[in-house]
Amino acid sequence: MSAERIVAALLALAVAIAWVRLGLWQARAPIRAARWRLAALVVLQPIVAGSLYLTLFAPSPASSSGTLVVATEGASRLVAIGPGETLVALPEARGIAGAERAPDLAAALRRHAGATALRIVGSGLAARDRPAASSVTLRYAAPPAPTGLVALTPSAPVAPGEPFRIAARVTGGGTASLLDPAGRVVDTARPAADGSVILHGTARVPGEALFTLRTAGEQAPVPLVTRAATPARALILAAAPGPEVKFLRRWAADAGLTAETQAAVGGGVALGDPGVALTPSALARYDLLILDDRSWAGLGGSARGGVAQAVRGGLGLVVRLTGPVPRGWQLLGLPTGGGAAATPLRLPPAAPGDAALVARRGPGTRDAPATIAAPLGEVPELKRMAVPLGGIPLLRDARGTPFAAWQGVGRGRVAVTTLLDSFALVTSGNGDAHAAIWSALAATVGRGTPDPGIRIGALPRVGERTPVCATGSPPAVIAPDGTNTPLVPDPHARACAGYWPRVPGWHRLGEQPFYVYPADALPQLRATVRREATLALVGERRVSTQPQPRDPQPSWRWLLAFLAATATLWWIERRRRAYSARAVR
Repeated sequence: MSAERIVAALLALAVAIAWVRLGLWQARAPIRAARWRLAALVVLQPIVAGSLYLTLFAPSPASSSGTLVVATEGASRLVAIGPGETLVALPEARGIAGAERAPDLAAALRRHAGATALRIVGSGLAARDRPAASSVTLRYAAPPAPTGLVALTPSAPVAPGEPFRIAARVTGGGTASLLDPAGRVVDTARPAADGSVILHGTARVPGEALFTLRTAGEQAPVPLVTRAATPARALILAAAPGPEVKFLRRWAADAGLTAETQAAVGGGVALGDPGVALTPSALARYDLLILDDRSWAGLGGSARGGVAQAVRGGLGLVVRLTGPVPRGWQLLGLPTGGGAAATPLRLPPAAPGDAALVARRGPGTRDAPATIAAPLGEVPELKRMAVPLGGIPLLRDARGTPFAAWQGVGRGRVAVTTLLDSFALVTSGNGDAHAAIWSALAATVGRGTPDPGIRIGALPRVGERTPVCATGSPPAVIAPDGTNTPLVPDPHARACAGYWPRVPGWHRLGEQPFYVYPADALPQLRATVRREATLALVGERRVSTQPQPRDPQPSWRWLLAFLAATATLWWIERRRRAYSARAVR
């Protein structure tokens, strides 16, 4: 039995006892009370009990049974409802005629506890309302799918000079272009049949930047965080001096790597930096080891074992093939096929157009100004060893044939590249292509930097909950206006919290910056997310027979009624006792 019923039974019993007591008093009294006083006492007893009950258990607003019609953002101003349906409007639905306003769907369901189904009109439920709809039968006549930018995945934080990629889905035809903060086109692509498109760019200097994704009739900001990383240490070994080693060392310097180079010249003599013992303890100081196949073949068993142990501990290893490879040759488990022939190699276009190529190359440097760079399409024909590669393809030529592949070994990675003359890219004015090849190898294989342990929900937006997760307790968030918001950990999600941004722009969570979109940004994407998420909730569900939580009215009105009725009853009782005392005397 519920508490309401127990209290109601006790109050009814108290009223009955009061009536019996009143009747006995009237029968035994020497002088009968006035009829109006007796009637008032009889009537006031249940009034006092009833007002006390309503004070303790204030009634809910009139709840409805049947279907609850929920107007969401984009719903028309006039919504047709049928018999047994009640129309409520969520905050995003503006100007809905005849609708009851509700702060969220959960509140609407509490007010209308008898509702057995939901009918959604408009673009769909916001993330705030979807949990409340997951346990109720839901029907949704979805509007036509939006056209335009309907999905967007910005790049993860990158290092200066590192390439990045932006994934999106664009419906309705047209092309998609990526513009840098200066408004220059960096990349252009035509979406696939399903609307998916990937655009590429290159990060420049550390900091935050807003690129722009331009589609037919729409422009969307795309945030990019370029994080200055601790300079990696590289060790470059070669069996002989040559242009490949020379320009490889120059690339390392331009990329910010601390590189040491050794090139053997015969007779146990090597040019370059002082020799390094290839032991696990010595190699632990390096993040990347680059050598050619002849140097690898010349290592003794002890040195190879030291390199293998260092790779399993996290070191990255890249081996350049420079000549014929025997059948069955492999690099720490990365298999390759045998081959002795060299074959031509052409790289795919570096950019979709001249303007995009200029934007991707950047302003250049004093030693290598942009004016000496080769025009688009003037990329020399290179050579590679015709050797099949195992593992995971990393780099491909214009025909799609892999010329570099990698594989994980313990905590580290190893890679093999069959490219013989990458230096020709630099001497022909295509130094950006040379840097892109070796940067991709170094970024994929090199020892990784420690993960900051911070995870932020995708595409944060003003007014919407953004999940934030961090190692340990989530730190405070600093908004663009300087507001410091401490985060309260979610007891149901370890090391996570919810954050509701109030202003758009760049925020900071500890050392991690993140961008918050304005509330009205990316309208087609927002509509698509709501539409697809609401469609996923459509279905029949059994409504629980348990009592629903109530949304009570304020009880102060009933408290005033209880006090007034009690005071009146007390006054009449006092007059009755005073009258009886005078009659006895």
